[in-house]
Amino acid sequence: MYMSVVERSTASLPAPAGAVWTFSDLYRLPDDGRRYEVLHGELLVSPPPSFGHQNAVTALVVAISNWCTQHTKWSVVGPGGFCVSETTWLEPDVAVFPVSRSAELTWQNAPVPVLVVEVLSPSTRNRDRHRKRAAYLAHGVGEVWLLDMQERTVERWTSASEFPELHREEITWTPVTSAPPLHITNDALFGASAG
Repeated sequence: MYMSVVERSTASLPAPAGAVWTFSDLYRLPDDGRRYEVLHGELLVSPPPSFGHQNAVTALVVAISNWCTQHTKWSVVGPGGFCVSETTWLEPDVAVFPVSRSAELTWQNAPVPVLVVEVLSPSTRNRDRHRKRAAYLAHGVGEVWLLDMQERTVERWTSASEFPELHREEITWTPVTSAPPLHITNDALFGASAG
């Protein structure tokens, strides 16, 4: 029987009592480079990200952080955390929280992000595109961006989206009307195109 990467990697992890995973259970898992998340009590395990994946995350964090420093003072983290409840803890590749950086902030008391970004990987693209995106939007995240490195596109989703806005050249972010929009080219995210 074929098992996915996630199924193989979770098969050796001891299930908690009652087989419902919680945020607290994550502290007993190994620090092995994989990403551990909980979605409605189900453990999600992702392999370490690729070099290209992290390059895209870094470019995005730098661009958004620079914009936020100048205009809003919001907190930008990558990867970030989004604690919905004890049974739903998600780690987007980038999260923007509408609050200034503070030593008092924790994952549990941080406000709902205004933006989360997932860079789609072969092993997680379906889960990120469908299950995690839906969970983010259902729990009040303002926008979800999905970066598709294979297609060199950015999908923008909001709670009102039936289908995503597809950005093939550039994405513009306007979270507050009192500041100029942020423009990020796909070349800045994915590297210069090969043709």
